[in-house]
Amino acid sequence: MAGVEINDLLRFVMITFIISLVVISVALLLQKKQGNLVNGFTLSMISAISVTVSGTNLMMMGYIADELNLGGDAMSTYMFFIIVGLNILNCLLYLKKE
Repeated sequence: MAGVEINDLLRFVMITFIISLVVISVALLLQKKQGNLVNGFTLSMISAISVTVSGTNLMMMGYIADELNLGGDAMSTYMFFIIVGLNILNCLLYLKKE
């Protein structure tokens, strides 16, 4: 049952990324022209890190499921797609503000 606990911990990382990306989206929506709460460099670095770590977590969940003869986890795949979608949304919001 160690694989199930590891999947829960890896899912927690993805949930943390989703929450942080939603906070960045709200910050971009409320950002004025004068204040630079989120700039392009930090947005691109957060996007790259979140997609890379989430993709690696998704692959690790697949390896764990394969080794322990467990079924696949559809929720983690959906969370990965949500993370990619939020990153695209954040980039579009930032470009719209510029």
